[in-house]
Amino acid sequence: MKLFEDFPTSHYTVGKSKPTALPLIMLTLICGTAIPAQALVLYVDPETNQVYTTPGKNRVKLGKFKQVEEVETAHSTEELKELDTKLDKKIEELKAIETRIEEQQNEVMVAEQQDQETEKTEPTKKDEKKWYDSFKIGGYTQFRYNEGISGDYKDLSSPGDKGIEEDTNFNIRRARLVFSGDITDHLKIYMQTEFASGNVKVRDMYGDIFFDKKREFRIRPGLSKIPNSFEILQSSRNRVAFERADALSSGIRNERDTGVFFYWTPEHIQKRFSFLSKNLKGSGDYGVIGFGVYDGQGINEHDLNENVHFAARVTYPFEFSNGQIFETGVFGYTGRFVPTVGTNNGADILTAPTFNKSGYRDERIGLHAILYPQPFGFQTEWNWGKSPQLSADRTVIESGDINGGYVQAMYKIDNAWGSWIPYIKWQTYDGAEKFTTNAPLSKVREIESGVEWQIRPEIELTVAYSNMDRTNVKTLEQVKNANIMRFQLQWKY
Repeated sequence: MKLFEDFPTSHYTVGKSKPTALPLIMLTLICGTAIPAQALVLYVDPETNQVYTTPGKNRVKLGKFKQVEEVETAHSTEELKELDTKLDKKIEELKAIETRIEEQQNEVMVAEQQDQETEKTEPTKKDEKKWYDSFKIGGYTQFRYNEGISGDYKDLSSPGDKGIEEDTNFNIRRARLVFSGDITDHLKIYMQTEFASGNVKVRDMYGDIFFDKKREFRIRPGLSKIPNSFEILQSSRNRVAFERADALSSGIRNERDTGVFFYWTPEHIQKRFSFLSKNLKGSGDYGVIGFGVYDGQGINEHDLNENVHFAARVTYPFEFSNGQIFETGVFGYTGRFVPTVGTNNGADILTAPTFNKSGYRDERIGLHAILYPQPFGFQTEWNWGKSPQLSADRTVIESGDINGGYVQAMYKIDNAWGSWIPYIKWQTYDGAEKFTTNAPLSKVREIESGVEWQIRPEIELTVAYSNMDRTNVKTLEQVKNANIMRFQLQWKY
């Protein structure tokens, strides 16, 4: 018997989800004994394995089938048995193939599941940052030019700006390089070096140790700024005026000392401090509450007595419904300070003044208020206290009063040419310069008016005129009505 011709085997594969050739072969054997004498065309639906005699949707042609003569059938009985045996073998082979394919499919499924699980865990490993991934390097440089206009400007001398001296024109006021980064979620390090004046000095070297994931509570051991006033904590890269007011910087010259401090800043205020620092000349995040202890002798200086200074500051930046931000607070410190004494021919001090080696009462308390420039801004600070001070006859160091502060107004203008801040600052101070040899008395009356032009976010040019009436702490002479122009180009990196 001729079973089939033109059989479309290419439509069938052995697999888990598709029909196999096995049912079709069995169907063919059955049909081979029951089909009529004339040729019959058969069709099969691969989805259901249903056999049809007419074509239709999703039906595949099997071929033409016809019944052979009885004589031929009888004559071929042995052949049919032999064919039946071969078919049984083929069926077993097909079953074996199907089993192997199922096993392979299972292996593939297991491998795919393992890959998916690996993909879920791998991103976590990739996202795991090393401490050096968040490490940043930055800083800024301030390049200045000073020019005297009139008055006794040749006799000027300022403890806060060594560039204000005779025969000094171009100078690099500051050249800072900062290294900072998060070591972990609970530790951040900060290092700053100074390259100006032909020397390399360490300005900051501390670690912030956070107690919680929100970073609201932290301690800061190391060399860092003292939590005191607003200008003391405001970076020079953000300050509009050329220098900090003498009334504040005379208490913490260079703004830093070695100690340990505690800071608390609520999470939403952290964001506000960050915004202010980046956009509106803020002081940065030194806590809503900050306090701690430090040596008290000044930056990179050894303590000269067994007494430490204690400093504290409370501040809060209020934000009004119109977006205007106003910050106010109170600050102060207390301790005992040991002054440096020596001869000074320029001031006719031929014998070093006598002094108390255990130090003198050194304390201040002050207030600050800042209306951030949006666009008009106003800033003022004032402090009072006690400090070691050279006596009137210049023979002994004694305890004296200090008093002083400043008022500053400014206006921020943003246009196509950049950001402009015209400003005017008036300051006054009566008190000792305790970090200068012999802690001489200093009197300062100064008006500074200028404009800062931020050409690009990284480049600023400031031009200012100053009328100065201040004590030359080298000669102890009062220099009055000195007028100078100052220019500063600052670039950040």
